[in-house]
Amino acid sequence: MHWILWFLAFVSLGAPVGILTIDRILGLPARTLFKWWGIPLLVLFILAILGALITGDSLIELIFWGALGGIFGTVFLDAVRLAGLRLGAFPMDMPKMFGAIALGLAPRLQRNVMGQLVAYVAAQPKAVRAQMLGERLRALPRLSEPIRVSVVSAMRRGLERLPDEQRATMMATQMGLMAELPSADRRAVMAAMDKAAQDGAPVYAQPRGMPQLPMWLFRRLVVRAYPQTLEEAGVSRRKAIALGYIWHFVMGATFGITYTLLFGQGAWPLAILWGVFVWAMMMILMPPMMPLIKFPWWFIIVPFIAHIAMAIPIGFFAFYVSPQAVAGSLLGALLR
Repeated sequence: MHWILWFLAFVSLGAPVGILTIDRILGLPARTLFKWWGIPLLVLFILAILGALITGDSLIELIFWGALGGIFGTVFLDAVRLAGLRLGAFPMDMPKMFGAIALGLAPRLQRNVMGQLVAYVAAQPKAVRAQMLGERLRALPRLSEPIRVSVVSAMRRGLERLPDEQRATMMATQMGLMAELPSADRRAVMAAMDKAAQDGAPVYAQPRGMPQLPMWLFRRLVVRAYPQTLEEAGVSRRKAIALGYIWHFVMGATFGITYTLLFGQGAWPLAILWGVFVWAMMMILMPPMMPLIKFPWWFIIVPFIAHIAMAIPIGFFAFYVSPQAVAGSLLGALLR
């Protein structure tokens, strides 16, 4: 019975991180995934806890100390992460992004970031403006049609928000660059412009294939795009941030529970290696999850320190797991 409950608990732990990853990489909305995947796995997790409580199974101890370690680990992680955020070490406060995703606002945020980019490009000197706009016009034909139309619509919205003089300058630059495109590419972009004028609804999937933005520039753009998105949707900033941080802490708790289910009490080297493993997975997943950002080489440093800090409470609280409960962990079973 113990291993049935253990398996139910273990498989359900992948939902919070899995939903976020699939939403960002595969373009399947998190809200839909939560309904069809997250809720069933949450039910399985609750059933595992109830089963452990009813039978007096030691699994409940592994879950309790793991969750406590994961929650405090997230607090430790955030102490480092938020300090790094103030120093420009992240593209944005990521739980805020989680909140936008949870509310289904990621496409609007992407559109508004693109609109803010148009304003940034319009303010650049002529040569820089032509270079940045030309790179994006040349990339458009390589996108699938729905995403191409969505990007063009976002650029159109950005143009409409510019002062008249800047808009006229941008349009003149754009027309000159369009004339330089191969005829097939020019027709594809013009067709997208026509469709964007009729139906420019944002597409959920991210525009992979567009030129990447330096992280510092994305950070500058999203500072304006994020509140703009919430205002357009009529969503309070407090609600979006609360949802994002709940998701953030739930993911932290799952990391702690996964550790105790696998290793029981573990050991300090195991806890540190667990923090390194979670950090490595983050570093692998971040580029495909945020394909419009060009991360600098030093981006890995602050997350590494943050995840080592996260591992300290996870390792500390795991030591409170009793020897009986340790035997119910995967490592404990293997070492019997």
